[in-house]
Amino acid sequence: MIANVFAALGLLTCLLLALRMALPAARQRQVDAALRRAWLHLRELGSQLRHWRRHRQHSKQAAAEAAELIRRAKARDEVERDGNVYRPKQFDPKKRRDLH
Repeated sequence: MIANVFAALGLLTCLLLALRMALPAARQRQVDAALRRAWLHLRELGSQLRHWRRHRQHSKQAAAEAAELIRRAKARDEVERDGNVYRPKQFDPKKRRDLH
């Protein structure tokens, strides 16, 4: 089965190359340029797909880390809340710090 597929691909390649050789030189250059553009376009699409997948993974990881940080920040008991202002108790201005 696999041998037949490879044989068919080889035959198709030979026929396409023979057809290209039968074309005039100017037309060969046009065909070559079109094939080159198609190949570069496919490479660019592949690159964009890899970048998109990597970006999606990083976005999911960043969202998970942010959610974890928010959860940990909300779980702290060492914070005094005054509306939407959070004041850590360790920075209590009433406590005098002896620096020396």
